[in-house]
Amino acid sequence: MSPIVLGPSTIASQFWCEMAVDLRREYGEVKTPEKEIGSEIHKDRFLEVLEEIIVEIKTPGDKLHSNVHNMSVGLELYQKEGLTRELPILFKFDSALIMGIIDEIKEIKEVEGIGNKKKAHEKTQVVEMKTRKSLNPPSPQQIIRDKMQGMIYWYGLKSMIDKKTEMGDFWTAYGVDLVENDFNDLILSEQYMKSLEIKENAQKEYGTLLSIGSIIDKTLKEATKLPELSETIEIIYIHQKTLQEVHRERYKFDERFFTRGMRWALEYWSGKREPTSVGEANNWKCDFCSYYTVCPAIHKKWRQGD
Repeated sequence: MSPIVLGPSTIASQFWCEMAVDLRREYGEVKTPEKEIGSEIHKDRFLEVLEEIIVEIKTPGDKLHSNVHNMSVGLELYQKEGLTRELPILFKFDSALIMGIIDEIKEIKEVEGIGNKKKAHEKTQVVEMKTRKSLNPPSPQQIIRDKMQGMIYWYGLKSMIDKKTEMGDFWTAYGVDLVENDFNDLILSEQYMKSLEIKENAQKEYGTLLSIGSIIDKTLKEATKLPELSETIEIIYIHQKTLQEVHRERYKFDERFFTRGMRWALEYWSGKREPTSVGEANNWKCDFCSYYTVCPAIHKKWRQGD
């Protein structure tokens, strides 16, 4: 059985409409102008703190190396500046592997203690940024979905800080076969190494399973050096046209809500249950859905209305 590998935004979307998640698996992602604008805004924020290097991805090894490299560079920047954006993470929850990209982590000071024993401690805060077409604040249902996504990132980063992510998780998540490949075999494509400007005489050493394993090991060690996580997660909602902040949500990681929610979500991915549609009270969500015309739940309502 293939391992379950998921992204935080996919899991969080189940808290909006699981049927839409199921339909996306069947019909693919539907691109919208709003999603494209949102991606551009995220990219612009990333370019404020880091330089983009365009690479040519040809193999699973290329993708693995690219993400581990971005993780390493992001962690290095955080150590220097107390801020980084678009930080890749990888972790396990039960038997599922979760990998995604945190919008931002920043260093903050939190005062702890009582009375004269109060002391400021350096903490790492997870920050998510959402873009909105409207100047109106998000609905409670949208906030629940986004809070779950923020908690997934928080849990994932804490897992890496606490040394719960292992090197083997990377090979599995990116589909790099350790049986077929010897440690001295090249797993990076020539095109990828050329786009990184790796000299030809260095490619044989740079692109091997062994050398990439060393990079993963180094990066995992760097993650453990992050300051302790603040329990407060922040979500900032920004208007797409004006970049004006329309809402800011601050909340604490809720272990009980998170654990129950993750186990409920993973029941669908492990085939233990069929996808659920929104209840009658949330039918209004269907008006904003890209899969409206192919949704079996909508067709059922139409038939009942005949």
